Amino acid sequence: MAVDERGNKVSAEDTNRTVKVSGVAARQGLLGRPVLMVLIGGLVLAVLAWAGAEMFGESTDNDAATQVEEIAPAEESFPADQGTVGNTPTTGEQMQPAPVDKDPTPQTGSSG
Repeated sequence: MAVDERGNKVSAEDTNRTVKVSGVAARQGLLGRPVLMVLIGGLVLAVLAWAGAEMFGESTDNDAATQVEEIAPAEESFPADQGTVGNTPTTGEQMQPAPVDKDPTPQTGSSG
């Protein structure tokens, strides 16, 4: 006697038996209209839930508190005789080097 996956004893004629089943009978669930209705129903429920969340969000949104009126800045007038600030040196002067935040010599990890 043989033992099946659950530990039950099975006769030799049961293990050698061939079972013939049609494709429709062997299928666990039928396809077609019921499956389509479940899928369409789930899609409709998802759309309704989304619409409900949108309406709730819009009803609780306070747009009046977040709107800000923009005011144009006052125009500043500069005297005509005042020059602009620039980095270009005047004729005959040397350009100054730019300031640096760190030591310009590279550090290496091999010095010891």
